[in-house]
Amino acid sequence: MAEPQIAAQFLRHVANCVELTGHSAAGLLARIGAGREVLEDPDGLIPLAHFVSFFEEAAELVRNPHFGLHAGRLSGSDSLGPLSFLFLSAPDLRTAFTSFTRHLGAMQQASRNHFADEGGWATFSYGVLDQSLTRRRQDAEYSIGAMFSLARQFTGGEIEFREVRFEHERVGDYARYRDYFGCDVFFEQDCNAIVMDGRYLAMRGRVLSPSLHPILEEHMRRLAGREADTSLAGQVRAMIEDAALDTPPGLAEAARRLELSIPTLHRRLAAEGTGWRKLLDEHRMDAAARLLRTSRRNVSAIALDVGFAESASFTRAFARHFGVTPGRYRKGSSTR
Repeated sequence: MAEPQIAAQFLRHVANCVELTGHSAAGLLARIGAGREVLEDPDGLIPLAHFVSFFEEAAELVRNPHFGLHAGRLSGSDSLGPLSFLFLSAPDLRTAFTSFTRHLGAMQQASRNHFADEGGWATFSYGVLDQSLTRRRQDAEYSIGAMFSLARQFTGGEIEFREVRFEHERVGDYARYRDYFGCDVFFEQDCNAIVMDGRYLAMRGRVLSPSLHPILEEHMRRLAGREADTSLAGQVRAMIEDAALDTPPGLAEAARRLELSIPTLHRRLAAEGTGWRKLLDEHRMDAAARLLRTSRRNVSAIALDVGFAESASFTRAFARHFGVTPGRYRKGSSTR
């Protein structure tokens, strides 16, 4: 499988934030083989692993454990390349989030992003799916912080959020997070997310003309056409990843959404070398591994989080998948 990539433009903003602290980003860029000419290339791509490691090392360089949050606060119309302009040119906030979510995959691979509007609340969630990238707190805090900043810019600051969630443990004072977002912030959650009152979704944009939005949508569609995983397994995987961890779609629902019969879905997945149960189990095991690495929850709680009724069956399934028990996996991760 090819190494996941991300648009080099995303790194440009982070590198600029390093420079604003009075430090040079040149050494960090050289370490990942990315010069300034790469960052200025609108079509340039770099490995996602390099982006995530740059962020973590930048936080250490500037001696700021909340560097990701600060970079998010400084997000503007060009921080995420055309995605920033796409968001800020939308006719209303609902369209801003839905179009951003639809097209993020064209510029960042191996990521999960989802927007839901239900029960009077709207939720945008984000996460890196590559489980080999174990140090990614800065990316998570930056990504949620950037969406927070874009939403406030879009509405002229006339929006309040209900809560923010992060997959990782809290680092430093809780008050720093509470003051940043102006709402409750929860840690060791099943995803990184930002939640707002659904009434804000009808708000009109105050930054860019909505006449730009369809032009940018077409541009993002062309990018997506080059990168999209059009295999049936890719579509099923995306469907599973978009659902809540404890309530994945059922087989019948997946077949209906794909306009296939259940036997045809099984047959076509088998032809691609996989199956419904295998894709679902891979997703659950990857999520369990992440929770073991990034949280202090006990094994029983994690078993429930990923859909097992009790810890014994979870432990057996985890050991079959990874070759070690959850306890040994967590111990090994802590020493890396």
